[in-house]
Amino acid sequence: MHQEADHRVPVLIVGGSLVGLSTSLFLGRLGVPHLLVERHSDTSVHPRGRGNNVRTMELYRVAGIEPDIKQAAALLAGNHGILQTPTLVGDAGEWLFKHIDPGGGLARFSPTGWCLCSQNDLEPVLLKGARALGGDVRFSHELESFEQDADGVTAVVLDRTRDERFTVRADYLVAADGPRSPVRRRLGIGHSGPGDLFANVSVTFRSKLLADVVGDRRFICCYLTDPEADGALLPIDNEEHWVFHAPWHPERGETLEEFTDDRLQRHIRRAVGVPDLDVEITGKASWRAAERVADRYGDGRVFLAGDSAHEMSPTGAFGSNTGIQDAHNLAWKLAAVLAGWAGPGLLATYETERRPVAVATSARASARSVEHSHPGFAPAPGIG
Repeated sequence: MHQEADHRVPVLIVGGSLVGLSTSLFLGRLGVPHLLVERHSDTSVHPRGRGNNVRTMELYRVAGIEPDIKQAAALLAGNHGILQTPTLVGDAGEWLFKHIDPGGGLARFSPTGWCLCSQNDLEPVLLKGARALGGDVRFSHELESFEQDADGVTAVVLDRTRDERFTVRADYLVAADGPRSPVRRRLGIGHSGPGDLFANVSVTFRSKLLADVVGDRRFICCYLTDPEADGALLPIDNEEHWVFHAPWHPERGETLEEFTDDRLQRHIRRAVGVPDLDVEITGKASWRAAERVADRYGDGRVFLAGDSAHEMSPTGAFGSNTGIQDAHNLAWKLAAVLAGWAGPGLLATYETERRPVAVATSARASARSVEHSHPGFAPAPGIG
């Protein structure tokens, strides 16, 4: 069958979000031809995970895109720290921490630094960088099935725009296809950990008056703790575009349909402490936080990376950074084996090195959620 494949590539990447695009970028930098397929029609439009730690920025610096990321992140370059307060009116509340790198300690060890860049701003930079390095990135393309043998992987891909299927023969497949990873399920790889932690509805909204209420408090995130309307407020531009994470309790039978614009407007006004605040809802997206790590990071010639391998609480931005660093670890090892200067045994070290990182980091992320009283998070027994 593989002689008849429509496409032949060394690596097929499934999933074109942060981790898939980073895998493409890192493979491209090392001169490894590859194809990336992503079922959505474009990069993310919702401002999700935004914290890129020093190690992640070092990797992007080496890949040549650090200046472009800093340009994309310019609006939030002056935002630091996390505020926790029952209301934004007045000067109530306390800073959980005020600066990422107090005293400049990290700056002595690295030429780069922590960078606040939302996923919807970062992904286009990664895409441009990946394509500039030769990455064949195709949106509106979905992996339908795959089979592997001793020599490689044969996959069937659906072009959703044309409703046409084609086959791809690859030496290796990298599954960066998210927490519900169809590839992981197809491989029969289970996961362990506490499981679901909490759920939120993430709301983007416009408010021209909120900037005056916030004043000169340039936070990364503000946890608002009114027991009747708790949530997390995040700036997009510090002026009139904002994100609010509202607790959602599906375990109590609460449905997404209940989160009407009217309810969310009232919730945000109560949380902020301004009853007549102008709130224009511009988007909604639900998400569930979980702590799980895959029991194995691959099978044969198929490897898991990012959320397909591990899920963790968003507090601290550990999930995306761990996934991007997975991608870097796997990319250079695939490049080494494909070029013949390392044997295939090197690929076994991907799981050996990266899985313990995810186990430790996911536990730390859950503990951080407890420390920060993340909205909606009631820790299960044994967490924290």
